Amino acid sequence: MTSPFTSFKIVPSYSRGFTYLWEVVGDFNDPGPWVFEISEGQSPDGPWFVISPELVNKQEWREENRPPINKANVLYFRLTLKTPKGLYKSPIIQPYGALGRRDFLLAREVMRQAVLHSRGMAGVECKAYILSTFGPRCQKCLDPITGTIRDSHCKHCFGTGRNPAYNGPYDMWMDFTEDAQHQVAIDKTGTVEKKAFQVKAVGSPTLKYGDVIVVPSSDRRYYVRMAAQTTEIRRIPVIQTLTVEEAPQTDKVYDL
Repeated sequence: MTSPFTSFKIVPSYSRGFTYLWEVVGDFNDPGPWVFEISEGQSPDGPWFVISPELVNKQEWREENRPPINKANVLYFRLTLKTPKGLYKSPIIQPYGALGRRDFLLAREVMRQAVLHSRGMAGVECKAYILSTFGPRCQKCLDPITGTIRDSHCKHCFGTGRNPAYNGPYDMWMDFTEDAQHQVAIDKTGTVEKKAFQVKAVGSPTLKYGDVIVVPSSDRRYYVRMAAQTTEIRRIPVIQTLTVEEAPQTDKVYDL
């Protein structure tokens, strides 16, 4: 079967493990659930050993701990996707990806220091939900002929056409600015005051417009409206800065 994967890579994590990220071509239409598994082997031909749990409709997995890899223990990694229609395999990759081992460890150390600073100072423990750009199609609100969304308030896909609408949650520490930027907008309910904040976080997972941040301690939810990588090592995001907008209490993301 033709591989549907457009990307499978390993990036630094502030823990002692790896972070695995992947993407699937947007028009891949196998029904759900989509079950991903990550395997490792000591040669491109295997044998392969599964190292992850079953990752249902996910696009990231973060290891918590991994022994150092030395020259005598070169590993290879492969991602598989199982759907009701078949089994698909990604291209085989090696650790560190575009980074050499030294740069990989440097990036991870910068992330680790940033997380330690957030934990010890004014950081907030958050959960990030990543807006789905691929995954099983919603069977409740999509028109079976045209594929268009018939219900923008669908409780299954939140009007995204994907089920699940968001991947996650992913635990992250974030630093919010103290003062909110107040904006006034007009919608069908009248005048609405919107609050925007600047947020700094490590670069994994990398967030984008439309993603959602939840602060469990206050149960407040925020939409990402702008994202920029402020620190990179060889094009790998290490620190990101976000502009986020607080969602009103009546917003559908409070059903996440």
